[in-house]
Amino acid sequence: MAPRPARRSARGVRKNYNEASSIVLDDDEEPIQVPDNDRDIDDDFGSGSNGVPDFDGDGHGADDDPSSDGDEVDEDGNPKTTTASKSQQKGKRNAGAGMIQSRKGFHDIPHYPLETRIVTRVYAGPLRRYARYSALRDSMYGPEIPRIRVIWALETKWSAFPVLPPKAGASAVRGIMPSPWVPQGFEKNQTLAASKWYERYHLHCPVEELQVCHHVAAHQGESLVPNANGELVTLLGPWDRQREFILPRRGSLEIAENGSPFTQDDIVTDGEEARSRGWMIDVGGIPLAIAWAPFFLRNNRQVLAVATIPFSDQDWSLVVEENSGNHNATSEIQGSVQFWEFAAEEDSSKEGMATPTKRPSRLLGAKCFSWGRPKRMQFCPVPMDESASPSTNGILAVLCSDGRVRVIDCKAIHEDQVPDYACMEAPMVTFGQDNDYNVEVTCLTWANTNRLALGHSDGSITLWSVYPKTLLQRHGAHTTYVIDICSAYPSNPYLVASVPVGGCATLTDMSHPSSEFTYFPVPAISFQPNLLCWNESMQGFMALYPSSTPNTTIAFLHHRFFAQARSICTGPNTLTCVSVGTTHPFILVGCADGSVFACNALQKLFKQKGEPLRKLKIFEHEYRPVVATRSSQGNSIRGAVRILQGYLPEVNDDPRTEKRKEMDRKKRLEREKKSKYTASGKKKGRPKKNAGLEPEQPEEEHDLEGELQEKLASRVVIHEPLTRVTAVAWNPNTNFSCWAACAMASGIIKVMDLGVEDFRA
Repeated sequence: MAPRPARRSARGVRKNYNEASSIVLDDDEEPIQVPDNDRDIDDDFGSGSNGVPDFDGDGHGADDDPSSDGDEVDEDGNPKTTTASKSQQKGKRNAGAGMIQSRKGFHDIPHYPLETRIVTRVYAGPLRRYARYSALRDSMYGPEIPRIRVIWALETKWSAFPVLPPKAGASAVRGIMPSPWVPQGFEKNQTLAASKWYERYHLHCPVEELQVCHHVAAHQGESLVPNANGELVTLLGPWDRQREFILPRRGSLEIAENGSPFTQDDIVTDGEEARSRGWMIDVGGIPLAIAWAPFFLRNNRQVLAVATIPFSDQDWSLVVEENSGNHNATSEIQGSVQFWEFAAEEDSSKEGMATPTKRPSRLLGAKCFSWGRPKRMQFCPVPMDESASPSTNGILAVLCSDGRVRVIDCKAIHEDQVPDYACMEAPMVTFGQDNDYNVEVTCLTWANTNRLALGHSDGSITLWSVYPKTLLQRHGAHTTYVIDICSAYPSNPYLVASVPVGGCATLTDMSHPSSEFTYFPVPAISFQPNLLCWNESMQGFMALYPSSTPNTTIAFLHHRFFAQARSICTGPNTLTCVSVGTTHPFILVGCADGSVFACNALQKLFKQKGEPLRKLKIFEHEYRPVVATRSSQGNSIRGAVRILQGYLPEVNDDPRTEKRKEMDRKKRLEREKKSKYTASGKKKGRPKKNAGLEPEQPEEEHDLEGELQEKLASRVVIHEPLTRVTAVAWNPNTNFSCWAACAMASGIIKVMDLGVEDFRA
């Protein structure tokens, strides 16, 4: 019988990578072409003298071609595989996974595949997907030993805090810590430079280009700020004994540790049970964005800027009712930003960490303008020197609905002027693409004091100089609407990550945008803003996991390996916002069901096998509209709010992963049982002896599967629109870095002190 002809197939074929000779290039020399194997040269990744490890875990690259140059083939075209080559390839399999690569050679880039069925958006770098702990640490933060020591020290520093940061100063062993990735004295130098720039602006800027505003009376200013028609009924306190409280419009409640407001007896008694943990305020509208004002020196007051819109903008049933009141035909172009003040008392036992006072917060005033509704807002991250510039709270950039960004100087408000309502006539500077038709600004981020990066509706990102106003560069990073943009300030200010509505998340080095450009290889669709932020401690970005299918997972993308994402936290419902601390790696995640979760992102990144990881639900917010009614004081009620807290930590893992593990465990048990009872005829009587165990095992598995299925089903539950969490923000100031603000669509903002106090420093 004649032998069958051999088939040409690439399955199971391993490609041999030959070591390249070292090529030294000067800045003025052209790159040397290597026609033999058409390999690209990357100075950032090198290979050792033993060759480059395989790109896939199965020992061969995803883009291997059996007929490529350098592979030996027989007469039929099949690749030859000798005994020596087999042993050599077997020894090279998975070699150097996650380890530091030598810089003596170059990292090989595989050939571009000609087969259209092969996905060309692949990652072919030295970091393996399965690399964990020390291998992952050395690849991401090495090979420089000092950088590895820094991240190792940070991971050890907060390893005992799985969910919330410690309330201890920088001098404590396990306390908060300013960025270790910048030179010593960097923050102070940036503050002095910002103060000089601020003074130079006021000295040399023409008078017609300065910021202009006029102040109005309080009763007139209140009509320019969103004012909800009614008060809120709130249910606060421990879950088994909640009480009802009335939260007036633009009112404030001081919250105790158990979640209930202070009573008069609690304030007078100053006991341990009466310690303040934060505030809860009603801003009278939907807070789309919140931002803390940066302060360099220790300041016992903190200022929170809140961009709000009326409820009628997202509920057409209220348009007629609100238009019949103080609103007029031009109300759609009116916008405002509120400023709230929160006081703190210095606690010497916590090494300078601030503690909320029992005094209520207050509304300092508002900036009103006719540029449209405020959509995005961000303070310049560099604070001004309070001794040199005591008259300002910071520089604020506001994106309005007209598609332009205005930069506003937020002047400090004197005590005798509170509340101060200022109508803006002209900002410091306005940014936008006026020469392009129908191109609007969609998102913004600060790179430093005098640099602002913007995303546009045509998919491009731009870098601007604030003063003097100059368009420095424009780069076409995407082809669709840019929904989010974030700078890696302070350690890498010109690294800008951007997420489009449809496409791949990208990372651009604005200092070399034409050459330094990368992206996550999986295209995704995203309609939710506020899901991209920079994690200074971990040197990467926190973002919604880029996926072609809907998910509820926050991922970490290191700036050196942006094309590879690591899961950090999975929420029970659609994610709406995320925030990371500036002096610690803990994250806050807001969901559409009104819940807010917290976890240690650094501990999750460097998890070990079998290590229990936890996340904590800080609180859960629920809103219910009510029929037009009035309170006991005769005031109208617009809705009811319930806030639950006191949850226990839960497993920080994706329910899909847990369910897959449970299914694998059940299959393994079934195979073992089948092989045990059917392997030989002598064991036919065994099932009778173990018959009593069969009813118990399915019951335990059913309970676990039901719990996991319930978690997965919660992702598709639709909640009341005003229940969702719209924005979360950690306080960037060092002594207040344990404070966090969470804004809900019902109009409530909850400011909390989340620092863990009972621990051994």
